[in-house]
Amino acid sequence: MAAATKLSLGVQYLLWGTKCSISLGTRPTTPLLQSSRWFVQSSSKFPTPPKRPANAYIRYVNQKMPTVRSQNPGAGPKQIVRICASLWKQLSDTEKQPYINDAATEREKYKSEYEDFKSDFTIEEWGEYQDSRRQRRRQLQNRRKREELQQLGKPRQPVHGYGLFVKEMLSGSSGNMAQQMKDMKGQWINLPEAEKQKYMSEANKAKEKYEAEMQAWEKKMVGQGRPELVRGYKPPKTTDKKKKPKKKTIATKAAKKTTKRTTVKLAGKKKPGTLSTARWP
Repeated sequence: MAAATKLSLGVQYLLWGTKCSISLGTRPTTPLLQSSRWFVQSSSKFPTPPKRPANAYIRYVNQKMPTVRSQNPGAGPKQIVRICASLWKQLSDTEKQPYINDAATEREKYKSEYEDFKSDFTIEEWGEYQDSRRQRRRQLQNRRKREELQQLGKPRQPVHGYGLFVKEMLSGSSGNMAQQMKDMKGQWINLPEAEKQKYMSEANKAKEKYEAEMQAWEKKMVGQGRPELVRGYKPPKTTDKKKKPKKKTIATKAAKKTTKRTTVKLAGKKKPGTLSTARWP
């Protein structure tokens, strides 16, 4: 997640919010960076979790940014954040203390709210909730990666022959898309080989052009210090020697079995007055 400029996740979101505020006139006026995990949106199946509070530095940046922006009208978002960071470094410990105290108070309040939020879940529901958060993270990471590659000018992969056929048939058409796709699949199967060859040859030409563009783009990425974006890239092996796994003795195996039996027995017990579904203790 670390950017080339070594900016923290919170500062990256601050830049993101600043850019959006320029293009979107209806952006909410609430302070930016109320949560360092802004990208993890809860599913509609689960209640909204409490927002993680900002730390002392981010609180200072949120407060100082409008003034810095007005004093530097020609500065970009990254430059504004760097100015705020330098101003924060110039503050004495006494001047930083109010922001640190406010952050600590909000953090304690957040911990209490989060425990209340977590207590409303069963153990099974909490597992589903965590899975939904991880899935949301993966989706956003993939979207960020696609956007980055698009900004870097990566050539788009061409469409194959059947895709060209579908694109031509769908141009200017309307109606039930699912039914049209089903019909076109049958039309493609029954299409004469000579007609298919027209689309396949066009797709092969696009593929050759794509390969040439990809080779030039990958060469450019290596020159810019981004070899991980090249196809077939393998990270260099580390020289650190791996520790040899310890041999399992008979005593170790017996201890693990005892621990496992104890865990199963404790999991099977129920406290008096509890529901049949397991909840947090």
